[in-house]
Amino acid sequence: MEVYVTQENLEEKAKGWLKEIETFNTHRMELRRERSALLVIDMQRFFLNPTSPTFTCGGLAIIPSLKRLIQAFRDANRPVIYTRHVHHPDKIDAGIMGWWWEGMCIEGSEESEVHGDIEPLPAEKQVLKHRYSAFYDTDLETVLRCLKVEDLVISGIMTNLCCESTA
Repeated sequence: MEVYVTQENLEEKAKGWLKEIETFNTHRMELRRERSALLVIDMQRFFLNPTSPTFTCGGLAIIPSLKRLIQAFRDANRPVIYTRHVHHPDKIDAGIMGWWWEGMCIEGSEESEVHGDIEPLPAEKQVLKHRYSAFYDTDLETVLRCLKVEDLVISGIMTNLCCESTA
C-alpha cells in the first residue's frame, strides 16, 4: 500500500494544500491563549495500528508535530483534551456506524487507548464518544464552559470526518 502522507513529506504536502486553498483562506484567526484549549481527536491505537481494518496512515505522520503541539499547550498551562471513539463490546451503541465501519473500537480494549507517544497525563480529560462529533452526546461542551474556553484548536485523526464534524 502506498502511503500518501508520511513524516518525511508532511511539511511539503501541507504547504501544497495551503497553497491550493489560499484564495479561500481569507479569515485570519488570532488565538487567544488565555481562552484556548487543544482537542486531540481519536489518536488511538485502533486507528494507528497498520494491521487494523481502520488504519489511518496520516495519523502516524502527524505524531511528531502533534507531540510538539501538545507540549506547547502544556507549557502554556492550557488544557489538553483527548477524545476516544469507542463502542460497547455488544455494539449496542453502534447504530449506523456499525454498517460503515469494518471493525469497531471496543471501549476498555488496549486498542481504544491513545497512542503511547502522545498519551494523556492523568489529570487531562478524555471524552469517550460514539459518533464522529466530539460534542454529540458527550460532556465536552460542559467541560469547555467550566474551563472558560472560547478558542478550540482541533487536531487529530480523520480531518474529513471527526475533526470536521466536531468543528
